[in-house]
Amino acid sequence: MTKVARLAVAAGAIAAAFAIDQLTKAWALSFLGNGEEIELGLGVSLRLVFNPGVAFGLGGDVGAPLVVGIMALTTGLLAWIVVRAVRGRNMGPTALLAVAAGGAIGNLWDRTTRAHTEPLSGEVVDFIAVDWFAVFNMADVFTTLGLLGWAVLLLLHRDHAHTTEAPQNSTGDSHSA
Repeated sequence: MTKVARLAVAAGAIAAAFAIDQLTKAWALSFLGNGEEIELGLGVSLRLVFNPGVAFGLGGDVGAPLVVGIMALTTGLLAWIVVRAVRGRNMGPTALLAVAAGGAIGNLWDRTTRAHTEPLSGEVVDFIAVDWFAVFNMADVFTTLGLLGWAVLLLLHRDHAHTTEAPQNSTGDSHSA
C-alpha cells in the first residue's frame, strides 16, 4: 500500500467516525430534544443530555482551558497517525487510532460550534444512557474503542510490523509472495 493510500485510509476512518457521530447527534437533537426518552431495555435508553465536561461530566467548570488541552491532545494524535501512515506502520492499529481521533474531533466540534456564552464553552451532545454507567455518544464510543483496540493490538505485539515488510516463512527467511 502506498503512502497516499495509507493516508487516505486514515483520513477515511477519521471522516467516517466524525460523520457517524454528527449524524447520530443530529438525530438525537431532532427526536429526543423535547424530553423524549426511548427505552431499549436492560437499563439502556436514549435520552438527550448536554455535557459541559469530559467523561462523567468531570471538568465542566474548567471551560476553554479544558477544550484547548483536548485540542492539543487531538492534534498530537493526528500527527502520530500521519507519521504512522507515512512510515508504513500496520494499518489496522493506525485505523483504530484514526477512529479514536474522529471521535475526539466530533466532541471538539460540539464544544466549538455549540458555544453560546464564550468561545470554546459548548456542551457535548450525549444521548446513549446506561443506567448503571453513564450517558455518552458515538464519539465517546469511537474514542474509547479505537484506543482500546489499539492498546490490545499493542499488547498482542501486532502493532510492530511495517506493512512494507516481506512475509517470513517458518524458518524466519523472507520470501516474496
